Amino acid sequence: MPPPTDSAASTTATAAPAIRTELRTPDSRPGPAVSAGKPPAPRKSTVRTLLRLWPYVRPVRARLFTAAGVAVIASCLGLLIPLVLKWMVDGPVAARDPGGVWLGGGLLLILGITEAGLFGLRRWLVARPLAGVEAAMRANLYGRLQRLPVAFHDHWPSGQLLSRATTDLQLLRMFLAFPLTFLLVNSVTILVGCAILLSQEWTLGLVLLGPVLPLVVLCSLFEARYSLAARTARDQVGDLTTVVEEGVLGIRVVKGFGRHRSQARAFRELSRKLRGTELYKARLLAGLLAVIMTLPELALGTALVLGTLQVAEGTLSAGTLVAFLSTALALRWPVESIGFLLAMSQDSATATERHFEVVDTPLPRDTALPRDAAATDGATGAAGRGGPAPAPGP
Repeated sequence: MPPPTDSAASTTATAAPAIRTELRTPDSRPGPAVSAGKPPAPRKSTVRTLLRLWPYVRPVRARLFTAAGVAVIASCLGLLIPLVLKWMVDGPVAARDPGGVWLGGGLLLILGITEAGLFGLRRWLVARPLAGVEAAMRANLYGRLQRLPVAFHDHWPSGQLLSRATTDLQLLRMFLAFPLTFLLVNSVTILVGCAILLSQEWTLGLVLLGPVLPLVVLCSLFEARYSLAARTARDQVGDLTTVVEEGVLGIRVVKGFGRHRSQARAFRELSRKLRGTELYKARLLAGLLAVIMTLPELALGTALVLGTLQVAEGTLSAGTLVAFLSTALALRWPVESIGFLLAMSQDSATATERHFEVVDTPLPRDTALPRDAAATDGATGAAGRGGPAPAPGP
């Protein structure tokens, strides 16, 4: 490795990018630059970006869909618990029937055990297949890197490629295992829960649904800002990885030419920028979570006061109020989880873009394999690993 100079050491993190996009932070100061291996195309929506993972997910789609269905059933079982409580309060408790109370307790125990067992089954269904998806994506990325010319590797910092092959793919596996499933599960749970609330007492249900519109607007604003910050952070991780790798592999050359101080300065500068970007992401997420947790709590408190007044006036039974509030509390986690699920989705969309920046790189004509040969190699590799075949490149 050629000895780094002071100017080279300070700009190692931005050697490959030809395009730089400035991130504007709330204090109007330009944030860290976003690097890219090629001029960026117009940004697609998060959903369209994540749909590019479908060729990798297709071989395990049966278990993934089954796991999602199991999770939906388990979550909806949890919404039956408030209805059992309503029956107990208005029935056995009001009639002072100990046998009915024991029966209700047994039903609650059965529902709880069944819900826990179904969530455990969901985890078992997706754990091994999604590990195979991650391996297939890494094999596809490695195969493409082996077939790309030397000029490509000269243009790209090694740390950028390493971060795409490790941390980005691990993030995508976690997204497929948890956020993707629970975005669906929580959406269904919220819809079913709102239907139960409106059926119990529609006036109190409308009070709880009041914060929906502000939350939708807030989430759309959050997505636009967080997506840029997420891309900046992922690229800065790759730049920092490049500096660390070059410093470790070329330690003899660096020390021999007395450039260890400039390398240390470059590392500190990149670490400072990455820390600033991560803190900016944390501020965005903290603001979203604060609003998501505050507005529903205010609505719940208002509904509690109004419901108590209705019970005192005799227009609402105590069991109905208990069921209403229990259902509202059961919906707290699905609502409060929207923030970090959206954040993980944005991070995963960024990781998907970074993955396909390499996979979509066109191959030279003399290194491109015939279609039949590529298909044969992919099928052979998948059979040898016992996992899904890597998705073909463009």
